[in-house]
Amino acid sequence: MRWKLFSLLLACSGVTIIFGALVLRFGNLVPTYLTYLTFIAAAAVFIDSFFVLRRSKFALLTGVLLGVIAIAVSSNPAHFTALLQFGSSLAVSLADITMVLGFYLFPGIYITLYIMSVIGRRKKAAK
Repeated sequence: MRWKLFSLLLACSGVTIIFGALVLRFGNLVPTYLTYLTFIAAAAVFIDSFFVLRRSKFALLTGVLLGVIAIAVSSNPAHFTALLQFGSSLAVSLADITMVLGFYLFPGIYITLYIMSVIGRRKKAAK
């Protein structure tokens, strides 16, 4: 199991989400309460990252759940509209980039690697 890689992916997602929240807040693109909620979500990701690094199988599976939630939450009309506005301003472009990285790319890689590791373990057990 690649514990450090899984932990790193979670940490990268958390950092990216925080950066995106700051861009959105300082650009006056979202209300303050959404920024706070984003910080809480990022804290959950960082806590999970810590426990994954400590080789917690529960935390590893929780990371998959957090990844699925991240993809589902960011797959709504407001986020898609924001993506369509890419390039309209520096703040919007930075927010879009952080959204793609923090809510799609890092979670997607995490989920894919987790599934591949489960399949690999099952193949080894079957031999």
